[in-house]
Amino acid sequence: MGAQVNRIRPFVPVKRRAIANPSPPLAVLLMTCWEALILAGVVMATTFLVFGDLHGRILPAFRLAMAWGRDHGIAVAGLLQVGDLGYFPDAGKMDRATVRHAQKDPLELGTRLLAEPSPEADAVFEGPEAPPGMMWFTVGNHEDFDALARWERGAGPRADSFPVDAYVRVRCIRDGQVETLPGSLRVGALWGIDAAAPRARRRLPEAAYIRPKRATRLSYTPHDVLLTHDSPRDAVRPDSGSEEISRVIRTAQPAFAFFGHYGGMTWPVAGDFGATQVFHLGDLRLQRDGGCAEEGSVGALTWEGGKGKFTFLDARWLRGFTRHNWQTR
Repeated sequence: MGAQVNRIRPFVPVKRRAIANPSPPLAVLLMTCWEALILAGVVMATTFLVFGDLHGRILPAFRLAMAWGRDHGIAVAGLLQVGDLGYFPDAGKMDRATVRHAQKDPLELGTRLLAEPSPEADAVFEGPEAPPGMMWFTVGNHEDFDALARWERGAGPRADSFPVDAYVRVRCIRDGQVETLPGSLRVGALWGIDAAAPRARRRLPEAAYIRPKRATRLSYTPHDVLLTHDSPRDAVRPDSGSEEISRVIRTAQPAFAFFGHYGGMTWPVAGDFGATQVFHLGDLRLQRDGGCAEEGSVGALTWEGGKGKFTFLDARWLRGFTRHNWQTR
């Protein structure tokens, strides 16, 4: 491990801030306020930004949403993310791939800026400009599964999602569960990647793989958006992807299904998905053309009256958001 990684202090859990256990929960308050505005006719549509793999770049994602909303005059209700958040609050628990990337790019270590209070996170969440209320994510194959399990146990058995940071801004949707977000958007999550396809990745922790029982549960739970990390079977590469994900889409028929995992080029995915629109999102690494946000790494989902529209953010606009200006943009 490089010297930059070795200098990181061991993770020591800290008490959450006073907002950690509001009554009612912050997510419920945000949704209730948004619903009241909709009923009053003040807000007719709800907009979320949907992100591909972040690998630690959580604060840049919030900043990007703030900048995009400001530039376009649109209130962003929240962020959705398709796994490989890079949730490693303890540098000693990082997997080998994350260690390798972190030696070259410290943005891979961004989870630690939220695991306990930090000046960088304070500037985003407690600065003069209000950020979107929450980020909701599913779990990929590059996460600290033990840390996530501890947060999940602490949330209690009835919670559909649970916070994983000191600011209570980043929430993991439970595996196979559905969370109702502002605008009455119902978002389901299926954790992990496929273990059965011929080209499936092997020798990963058991927690990194899709659990068929959770997929079955989600298949029969109504939801509008499906967040997965892996793709439907054969959607990106032959003999790759998950038949379980395909089955959830064909059975539940959410309006949208979003996934990441494969990086590279992104597109709407064709297939036997019925009315569901399926999209592959690329990684947001801030490495394009000297540090710009990557085309296809984030899009805008607008939801109104039970119907929605998704478009990738404009590539020209993304060029103005970089690893060099994200903290002030």
